[in-house]
Amino acid sequence: MATTETQICNMALQRMGQALVDDITAASPSVNEAKCENIFDQERDELLLNGPEKGWKFASRTYHGIDREEFTITAFTLATATTTTVTATHTLVAGDMVTIDGTTSYDGDYVVESVSTTVSYVITKTFVADDATGTAYWTSNEYGYRYAVPSCKRVVAVKIGGLELTDWIHKGDYVLTNQESDEVDMDIVKALTSTVTSWPDHFVRVLVLKLAIALHYSMTQDLKAIQLLAFELSQALPKAIAIDEQRKYVKESSQSWQEVGNTQEVE
Repeated sequence: MATTETQICNMALQRMGQALVDDITAASPSVNEAKCENIFDQERDELLLNGPEKGWKFASRTYHGIDREEFTITAFTLATATTTTVTATHTLVAGDMVTIDGTTSYDGDYVVESVSTTVSYVITKTFVADDATGTAYWTSNEYGYRYAVPSCKRVVAVKIGGLELTDWIHKGDYVLTNQESDEVDMDIVKALTSTVTSWPDHFVRVLVLKLAIALHYSMTQDLKAIQLLAFELSQALPKAIAIDEQRKYVKESSQSWQEVGNTQEVE
């Protein structure tokens, strides 16, 4: 099992018949160390995204109870004769739609006309009074609910009460959906760090092939070797995905072991 990124790169260099390197993160790297360091993150992340449909199991996790994005309103103030400034820490931008709820004078849907700071925005609504209360929610003509996505490479699934949603989209830093819920769970593919000891062998084997192909382009330009490695990769990746899919516990439901006589009768 690999223990460092440098070791993984050396496995790729060995496949190429090239000299090994000492440290791809060295302060004064050699030419080949620099080449390895330049491509490592890109090839690793590409493999993360091109693996099993639900993500490599070692790189997957579930975030529970992600709250619907909301902005607590603390004040309403006069902006112009036809507009009102809403004071609330927010992540809205001009042109966004917002739903305001829990007020006396301002409940409804509005377009954010302008944003000058992250603690206020302007809506087209004649100022009535400072209700100094309420909650604002991002909304749109297509999707009504928005949830901030944890730092990750990919959102695999969005769930409510254990049931997977089909009506959602990952856009920018958010998941958008029409499913009415104050919170959701998200299955995500994590961004990996330099701690490689948890990476399974089947993932490392495929990553080594990808690195060897990329390094050949910059170090040897040996097209025949690249083609051979590309063919090997096309065979190895599905096998690695199949191995990864098998890394789970399946509850035994068959009683066939009893049916063939593995029972004890009490007389």
